[in-house]
Amino acid sequence: MSGEEAALHLARTFGGIFLLATASPRDANQSQPPFVPSQPQPRKKGRFWKGVGVAALLSVVIGAGLAKFTTIGKDTTGLITNYGGSLWRAKQDPNLLFHSVGTQDGIVNVLLIGPDRNWTIGPVFNPHTGKYAPFYKEDKDHRPRSDTMIIVSFNQNAHSVRMISFSRDSRVRYKDSDGRRHTAKLNTVYTFPDGDTLLPRVINDVLGIRIDRTAVIKLDGFNKLVDRVGGIDVNVEGALYNGKRTRMKYTDKVGRWSVDLEPGMQHLDGAQTQGYVRYRKDNESEPGRIRRQQQVMRALAKQVNNIEPWRVPGLVVEMQKLFNTQMTNDEVVAAALFARSLGSTAKIAPITPFGIYAPDSSGDIILNKPENKKLLAALFGSSFDPQKFLPGRSPSTTHDDFGARNNNNPAAIPVLREAGLLKAEKHHDAGLEAPGLQ
Repeated sequence: MSGEEAALHLARTFGGIFLLATASPRDANQSQPPFVPSQPQPRKKGRFWKGVGVAALLSVVIGAGLAKFTTIGKDTTGLITNYGGSLWRAKQDPNLLFHSVGTQDGIVNVLLIGPDRNWTIGPVFNPHTGKYAPFYKEDKDHRPRSDTMIIVSFNQNAHSVRMISFSRDSRVRYKDSDGRRHTAKLNTVYTFPDGDTLLPRVINDVLGIRIDRTAVIKLDGFNKLVDRVGGIDVNVEGALYNGKRTRMKYTDKVGRWSVDLEPGMQHLDGAQTQGYVRYRKDNESEPGRIRRQQQVMRALAKQVNNIEPWRVPGLVVEMQKLFNTQMTNDEVVAAALFARSLGSTAKIAPITPFGIYAPDSSGDIILNKPENKKLLAALFGSSFDPQKFLPGRSPSTTHDDFGARNNNNPAAIPVLREAGLLKAEKHHDAGLEAPGLQ
């Protein structure tokens, strides 16, 4: 395998766990054909062979120089160095992910965390006036909230990858590390000094889902990643107002992002994609934002499949900047190979929990207890404990406004059927409510 082929293979492998890339049509367990040496030819003397020797020497020198002094060369060399051994081990052991994590039930759950930013008023330099003036700037003295929480579940026995997005606004009742009880939005858990370990523990204790590994998504690298793959094709849903899909337009001067998109199929760059997944100023608010995040993840995975080989090393470098994870290189590569072996992103089911908005003005989402218990049991199998789900006096409801709408997509139907939650009739306005999923 050449350096370029190795880089291409590793890049698509590395991207699989987070972008759910199923790029290679080749089965993940298929081994490389053995190297068969050609028959030796009689040795000939003369200037011709001296020339070949000089050319070979120059090729080695030039190749080493490219690898050392060019960006593509450095990226490719680093990629093979960091992940070459992991790729070989994952090829030898198709179940390397499950063996490495050490789960007994053949299930590995990875929590993806996307923190937001805190802002404060402080002196900001104005290059036009040459003076400092009070303005919003990033607050780095306090931990941010978890803006995005997605659990990706790899199931060895079912040979499936499923993921569920929990809203940042989900109202939960939990204990912090000092034993104090809180009833608040789920995203507040991450703001504690030990939020990196507290959030997985709360998800286990309050939602009943075992978390085996975590990965933090860095917001700064998202735009660059989308631009690296040349943008993505998305069926823009548009904003939902009074039962109609219209122009999605908003500017966040503090957060320094904006969106201005009409409904319909479009090719989005990094800045446009960020605005699309962050927007929640219409009647749908948070549930619509969660659905668009899942839509963009699948579009990004599809685009990775079509990337030119010479752009691959830089893409992997960007991916490495984008994620900070507990997973070892072996686990990252093995998880990606497992996801790719499914053969199509259409087989990866994104699911949204069932729930309603709280009747007060908090904007909190109250989770549906009976339906979500069935859903999570189907999604996570033995790694879900129904006795832990919303225990005691945890806020809960038996009604739903979100799940039936957001789960109206082909990939979710087998999961809903397995959970006994598939409704007899479909929404007559499914295309209006979730056009990006159709």
